Amino acid sequence: MALVTQFITLEISLVDAEGDLVAWIEAALAEQGHPLRWAITHIDPVPGMATVEAVITVPS
Repeated sequence: MALVTQFITLEISLVDAEGDLVAWIEAALAEQGHPLRWAITHIDPVPGMATVEAVITVPS
C-alpha cells in the first residue's frame, strides 16, 4: 500500500473545543488522514477560530 503526503489547513472552533484542545485538533486531523506533524498558525479571538496547518499521509 502506497501513501501520499499532503499539506492541509483546517479551521478549528475554539468555542467547540471544550477541554483538551490538543485532543480536539488531533481528532479533527485524524478524519483527514494520519497526521505526521501539525501547528496552530493563527488564532482569531473574536470569532474564536484557530487555523491549524498539518502534514498528513493518506492511502493513494
